[in-house]
Amino acid sequence: MEQPINKQNSMQVEENRKGSNRNLYLSSCAVLVGSICAGLVLGMSSPLIPAIQNDTSANALTVSEKEAAWIGSILQLGAIPGGIVGGLMIQSLGRKRTAVLSGLPYVAGFMLISFATNVWMIYAGRFVNGCSLATTTLLVATYISEISTKSLRGLLCSGGQLGITVGVFIIFAFGGIFTWRWMSFVVASFPVFMSIFCLFIPESPRYLLLKNTPKKAAKTLQMLRGEMADISGELCELKEAIELNSESSWKEIFLTPSLRIPFLLSLTLMFLQQTSGINCVTFFLGSIFQSAGFTTKMELLLPQLLMSGTQVIFTTISSCFMDRLGRKLLLSLSGSFMAVSAATFGAYFVLKENEGEFTWLAFTSVMVYIAAFSLGIGAVPWVFASETIPVRAKGKCGGSLSAFSSISAFVITSVFYDLQNAITTQGTFWLFSGCCIVIVLFTIFLLPETKGKSLEEIERSYERKNAPHPNKINL
Repeated sequence: MEQPINKQNSMQVEENRKGSNRNLYLSSCAVLVGSICAGLVLGMSSPLIPAIQNDTSANALTVSEKEAAWIGSILQLGAIPGGIVGGLMIQSLGRKRTAVLSGLPYVAGFMLISFATNVWMIYAGRFVNGCSLATTTLLVATYISEISTKSLRGLLCSGGQLGITVGVFIIFAFGGIFTWRWMSFVVASFPVFMSIFCLFIPESPRYLLLKNTPKKAAKTLQMLRGEMADISGELCELKEAIELNSESSWKEIFLTPSLRIPFLLSLTLMFLQQTSGINCVTFFLGSIFQSAGFTTKMELLLPQLLMSGTQVIFTTISSCFMDRLGRKLLLSLSGSFMAVSAATFGAYFVLKENEGEFTWLAFTSVMVYIAAFSLGIGAVPWVFASETIPVRAKGKCGGSLSAFSSISAFVITSVFYDLQNAITTQGTFWLFSGCCIVIVLFTIFLLPETKGKSLEEIERSYERKNAPHPNKINL
């Protein structure tokens, strides 16, 4: 009978392996095309709304301010059922099949927008895109966390947020090159490539073990780690974790500490991520800069490209340092800088009312805000959820997290214009600043560190009778 391996032996097996991570990187890159697609739909409303409003062609559409708000926020409304269905698909069909199928709704959504004859077709396209957005976001986090080694998990999982920022940059650039109809048509090619690439990725070894196919799991794990790698220790640890537990029910999730605690912590992180105001800034960046005094197409395009480029750079930095500095430190720094920059951007509107020329302040504060978000709050919540929620509960918990995050984002983005009218634009961004301070406090006092631990070690840490309380500071 195989004996369970301890933490020291597990680390030694991983450090001494002589295999190659080439297939791991290739498989991760294939599903990360889904993150690029997510970035395309998340950033689309920023160039789309001003382009529709300024369209003077024969088939132009008329869009009111309220309809523009719905174009931005309805994406998250579609993500609510998308997250639930995505969680069920991941658990029943598997990670690979879900990856292949999730590209199809993206194509349908982009085509609806491209050939829209009224605003309702744009609503429908954005809603369908939202369904795929939720599914792929959950899929990428789940799949990469399950196939990664512990030393590369932070880097590869944060690649999901990097892919999103690349997608946002692409859609901003295309918004300056194409008309809004051609922009939607051209980006429909990305999910097609995603589905094709994902036909060639392996299924998650953890999922194969969960479905009682150990030979396939061993073969897949060997392929991911390299032909010369010794996978015996890692495979034994996976079997031990999977064999002890079958797929979890909701009752078990709320009664078992190793399921309940990470689920509730992840739920809180998702909510706080949305209250930072990031989707309001991303969805309505063009409108925000218009209100800040940027008027011409080039004046609007250049800052959007610089913002999205900044996201790519700082998300890359976050990916490279997440496994070195840890999740907590990056999240704390991210929230702190976001709080300061959001408050500064609010102050700009006060100065602007007093006839001051402070356009540079608006640009700089939003630049810092975007960079700070990319440093931690953008990637860490999904990385944390994918690391701490055990494989047997990922379908139910992951789908619920995605749906809850989408509901939160929908509510916040749909009331953005109303907030501006009620408490002014500066008051709105000061509110976002306060929410960022809450994120920092939550991270310092309640969030555990997961750096350098295997998924099985993280799960066991919640089960130990004498385990330290999750709010122990471990920067």
